[in-house]
Amino acid sequence: MNNMKKILVMPDGNWLSHVSRPFEIAKVLRKMGHNVMFASDGYYMKLPREAGFKVFPIKTISPDHVLFVSRSGRLNWYSYSFLKECVEEDLKLFSNLKPDLVLGDFRLSLSTSCELANIPLAVTLNASWTNYYDYKIKWRDILRIRSLLWIFILTFDSTPYRKLRKDLGLDPRANIWEIWRGDLNLIVDIPEYGPTKNLPPNFHYIGPVIWEPEIDVPDWFERIDPEKPTIYFTMGSTGYEQFFEQAVEIFKDSKYQCIMTTAGMANLSCIPENFFVTDYAPGSKIMEKSDVVVCQGGNGTIYQAMSRGLPIIGLPTMLDQVTNLNRVVDLGIGVYLNTHKFKQYQLVKAVEKVLSDKRYKENSHKYRKILERYNAPKKGAELIDFYLNQR
Repeated sequence: MNNMKKILVMPDGNWLSHVSRPFEIAKVLRKMGHNVMFASDGYYMKLPREAGFKVFPIKTISPDHVLFVSRSGRLNWYSYSFLKECVEEDLKLFSNLKPDLVLGDFRLSLSTSCELANIPLAVTLNASWTNYYDYKIKWRDILRIRSLLWIFILTFDSTPYRKLRKDLGLDPRANIWEIWRGDLNLIVDIPEYGPTKNLPPNFHYIGPVIWEPEIDVPDWFERIDPEKPTIYFTMGSTGYEQFFEQAVEIFKDSKYQCIMTTAGMANLSCIPENFFVTDYAPGSKIMEKSDVVVCQGGNGTIYQAMSRGLPIIGLPTMLDQVTNLNRVVDLGIGVYLNTHKFKQYQLVKAVEKVLSDKRYKENSHKYRKILERYNAPKKGAELIDFYLNQR
């Protein structure tokens, strides 16, 4: 096609959500005829590789460091020296590949390197990761996960970025959300869940990107009894590994059927008869057999549960998951517990609460209907295509 463009996708390859969101958009862009490539490193870069995309390795932040910083309630993932190295690597790659546009997700060097190279930057991000998010976080919930004051996080943790931009002769950006944003911003939320106000015209809601592995259901799938109440446990890629052992201890030999997808985080030595465990499974299929989802509060899992009309119980491990689960509570589609201090009986009571109160199920079905109106990968690709053709 005459208007084919070269698009370079640069997520943080260590996290499923940050790869899967631009990855699904990239697949649509490729079908539209654009030349789409990836550049990153990390475990989840296997997704674009297995899909036949060319992937260029590039320096990527350590996932252990990101988890440590995030669980400490801070956002200063990048040091000045590491950020500078990433910008330098970005610029070398841009010089070699000469992309018409970069699509990023959680590679925080891109707003600087793209501006230096005069290359437009599109990003996928959540409403809560913008300066326009219209929700006041509750201080008691910040204290629940032992976080620092939010305003302190926003200013102090952007210091390396502001210093580097000053050294490079670029205008400063006020906080971490300004560092994340691009020229085109694709909000992977619905406004009912991620409300905003005074949204600039270069920010667009496209709906959630709900990704799942293209694999068969486990052998035990057909043995699940549809007459028994069923709990689905999943912790994404950021939950605590020990939670799976705790869940087994709490619900073994109970009246509940328990399904677990561990993402390889747990190696359970003894699996009770009422448990069905695997590393990975297609979440939509598993949720068809489930009555409630217990998760860490990751955005992708919450939306997948909403899309299936299932209530949610959250055990957050970092601040953005607390924000997500506050919305779950506000919308009446679930509850969440204090991850660091929860007792066994509290989780049992939470399960009993959401299954016995029909309002949770009714509210979940309401948002299921709303989500049916969205096709995020298609909408995101169309916005990028339109933006490039307008340029």
